[in-house]
Amino acid sequence: MRRVQKWLLLALVIAEAVLVGAGILDIRAAIGVVVTIEVLLFIVAGRQVIVAMRQFRRQREAGLDVWTALEDGLEVFLPRRVARVAALEPRLWFCLWRWAFRRVRIGANDFPYHRRSFLGYFLILILFTTPAETFLLQLLIPWSWLRWLLLVATVYTLFWIFGLYASLVALPHRLDGRSIRLFCGILAQAQIEYGNIASVVFNRCRWPGHQDGLHLASDKGSAYLAVGGETDITIRLQKAQTLFGWLGPTLPVTTVHLAADEPQRLVSELIERMREGSPNSL
Repeated sequence: MRRVQKWLLLALVIAEAVLVGAGILDIRAAIGVVVTIEVLLFIVAGRQVIVAMRQFRRQREAGLDVWTALEDGLEVFLPRRVARVAALEPRLWFCLWRWAFRRVRIGANDFPYHRRSFLGYFLILILFTTPAETFLLQLLIPWSWLRWLLLVATVYTLFWIFGLYASLVALPHRLDGRSIRLFCGILAQAQIEYGNIASVVFNRCRWPGHQDGLHLASDKGSAYLAVGGETDITIRLQKAQTLFGWLGPTLPVTTVHLAADEPQRLVSELIERMREGSPNSL
């Protein structure tokens, strides 16, 4: 029943779009059906929004960060993967705002990893090529509606690419009181408690290709948080745990390879936190 409720809102929205767009009903019938669907949408969405807000508040009170709590709240009326993608959108725009207006502050417990990212070079490339490509498309395509559609899609894609790079800058690895928080922008994240770390070493590895993001090894026991296809540090865990990628959690892994701009400093700090056992939150 709960799964049906999650899909109901999406189904109603799609049904309304199909009925109106396809013109399969006469005008009176279409108006009646659309009004009925709008009322159902209001009832379903209103109830689920209230439940989602309550879920969000409970998760925040339990100590979850605002984005994870938002994702859990959206899961009340959306399938998990859809909820995760929906929660990523505002997070990406928030990272873009912080990066564009220089609101990113790197503290002593933060460890950036973005310097090797090929997204930085790609941004420079598209800044020079996108205006010319857009101009050519506007000249060559005869249909005005398609020109506008492509223009909107181009601008939106451009902002998304900038936002992805901004998230790499705005979300560094972080050492807190009990755990290390690992990120690869909004593409991946994990939280590993110091007590679950068996060992941490400086170890350069390479993932095939030059992609940024989360990759699982073929044996499924290792995960790579790669930047530019490379990682610098290997963390071995005492107990397997999941990481969170673009569409949800991975299979449990026992080894995590991650990239860092200052790998030696991160290794030293992490080992010190592990020795302290119960460090104070900084």
